[in-house]
Amino acid sequence: MNIKGCFQGHLFIIHTMMKTLRTIIFLCICLLAGLLGHAQNTRIQQLEQAVASSTGIWKAEKSIALADALMEQGDYAGAEKAAESAEEIAQQLQARDWLATALNRQGKALMAQGRKGFLGRDRSGPKFSKSNEILRKLGSTNKALMLDNLQNLRILADRRGRTEEVTQIDAEIVRLQTGGVPSAPSIPSGSPGVPVPSTPNPNNLSAGNSLQKNRAEEERWLKESQALQALLQQQENRISQMSETQMKTELMLLQKNQVLDSMMYRARLDSLEVSNWNLALREAESNRKFNYLIIAILLVLAAGATWSYFRARQNAAVLKAMNKVIREEQSRSENLLLNILPSLVADELKSKGRTQARYFEDVSVLFADFVGFSKIAEQLSPQQLVNELDTCFQAFDEIIAKYGLEKIKTIGDAYMCAGGLPDGGGSMLRSMVEAAREMQFWLNQWNDNREKSGQPRYDARIGIHCGPVVAGVVGSKKFAFDIWGDTVNIASRVEQAGEGGKINISGEAYQVVRAYFPCTYRGKIAVKNKGEIDMYFVEN
Repeated sequence: MNIKGCFQGHLFIIHTMMKTLRTIIFLCICLLAGLLGHAQNTRIQQLEQAVASSTGIWKAEKSIALADALMEQGDYAGAEKAAESAEEIAQQLQARDWLATALNRQGKALMAQGRKGFLGRDRSGPKFSKSNEILRKLGSTNKALMLDNLQNLRILADRRGRTEEVTQIDAEIVRLQTGGVPSAPSIPSGSPGVPVPSTPNPNNLSAGNSLQKNRAEEERWLKESQALQALLQQQENRISQMSETQMKTELMLLQKNQVLDSMMYRARLDSLEVSNWNLALREAESNRKFNYLIIAILLVLAAGATWSYFRARQNAAVLKAMNKVIREEQSRSENLLLNILPSLVADELKSKGRTQARYFEDVSVLFADFVGFSKIAEQLSPQQLVNELDTCFQAFDEIIAKYGLEKIKTIGDAYMCAGGLPDGGGSMLRSMVEAAREMQFWLNQWNDNREKSGQPRYDARIGIHCGPVVAGVVGSKKFAFDIWGDTVNIASRVEQAGEGGKINISGEAYQVVRAYFPCTYRGKIAVKNKGEIDMYFVEN
């Protein structure tokens, strides 16, 4: 009973350990699933950031990778949008191989969503067909993509019950794969389907040998029992022929022998039971060691997964900080470039590396120049002169930015800007005159403060004209946006024919703004190389 109770206690301990092991395995599986989900989300975020920061063919490649990741996560609508973005970029760059890949991803996303087009028509099939058509025209060797398109078309044809189309697609698949019937692969030793002899377990061998010995002893005892019964039958026959005294003597001897045999038989049964219990205990001990080994392996895996999770979080934080710095630097560079060039020209330079000059039909041009600047320069040091010019030109920059005009350049004490660039939406002549009036107003206030402290005045002549120009960037070093044409020359002559503190405009400009500003006609004034031009002063 003590041995049986001990064995039952071991069985209870083993059962408890197995339940604990199952709980640990379940928790590890949940942890691994969470880590895989987090890793997938992190990868998608990294791909989205890569798509946002990439340009050209690299953006198409990253968009296709993002579509694959979204389809793995089950976001088929997002995968479709990413594939459409890759298709647009590939079409713009005329990258036919990437266009075929983007169409394949669109077809997969549409097929997974079960999306239908107008009148219930399938939308995914034409994507796969167009992808293969592009690859065939290119003579592409991308057989994997062709096979994937054909296999998806076969699935769609099978769903619609088109047996003849399925047969044709199967023939194309076989023709594309090998050009004939593929040979059956040889099955290596140890592969699935081939029985491999297993290595015997020493504990199992020892247990089997003990059971065989016990069975042999039982058979031997059975044979001895049968022999004793035969001998007993012979003794009974002899007893029937003996005298009473002999019968009593023989009977006593026989009883003693029976008692002795019974005791020996009981001892052997106890020994057999003890052997069985020892065998069971050895098996339980072996299972316990195996369970301990499994628990140790799971703990190591859990520790490794935990370490990988925290390491991934640290790397994600570092990557996020680096991306933030990169975005700030990109924004700073973008603002600097836009401060030098118009947005249209800057975008063209970034995308193509060069830009072409453009013709604009209706543009307003303003020139501003300070009267008596040479005398002012004689009274001030170079540093003071540059500082005062910088103060004036900064104020002019703020004023023209307020009215949406484009600064062209400064030449010494001359300031030049234009309206109607770079989108060519009209000369913006009314805004140009408003800006010129505000520039003169600012100069009057500034000069009043300077006269109080005994400093010289800065009176500016401003001339405005409108007409066609050519605008753009020339050269390949130190880009500078400029405008050319007869309109620019006339605007310069109109400014030179003006007076300090006044706004002089040409007759063409007057015809546009006369309904908005009171003007004084000056008559026809001779201009160098241009003859006589009608000019007007805009009243302040």
